[in-house]
Amino acid sequence: MPFFSMQYRILFHDTMAYGSHHHMANFKFQNIARETILFDSKSGPSGWEEQTKDLLMMTREAYSLNLAPVGLGQCVAILLSYEEPSRSTVRLCFRVMGPEGQPVSCGYQTMLLLNKDTHELALAPPVFTQYLAAEREGNLIEKLTNPSFAERTHCGSRWVKEIFPESIQRLGKAIANASREMAYPKIIDEALNEYAL
Repeated sequence: MPFFSMQYRILFHDTMAYGSHHHMANFKFQNIARETILFDSKSGPSGWEEQTKDLLMMTREAYSLNLAPVGLGQCVAILLSYEEPSRSTVRLCFRVMGPEGQPVSCGYQTMLLLNKDTHELALAPPVFTQYLAAEREGNLIEKLTNPSFAERTHCGSRWVKEIFPESIQRLGKAIANASREMAYPKIIDEALNEYAL
């Protein structure tokens, strides 16, 4: 399964007094990946500014399940996929792993799009939908269903283990340990194949 992936190094302001990352940094990981895929990726002939000029983008709900600490200076891999898209909402799913591929956190954000003048639901522009076509090579549609990714994050234990199978942990380890030259944001699958971003 392909994911949008990126590396993030734990900085001093991400940590607590005893040296490991603060639980709120898990939301920071989510936001960095979300902002990068939406606003740093190619979005067709009209950029995201043009596509979103009449929209209010709201995070309707956000959730993070914290699983393990990461220390100052260590890198994590952030993997992003999409779940349950509709005409006006999309859920972004996040898996974060440490340098050994160990699960650090998982969670999701549901984004809602509103017309900025009427505050009515608005159609999602291509900047939001460009990775959702099932026929697109390297699409980012989450494969975990029934129960959904979001439901699994709330169930804990074996359900969370299914979010982080060995193949995804290997991918996370590769992203977290990538050299600076190879640590650029990308769409990559569990076999380390890259797709157009």
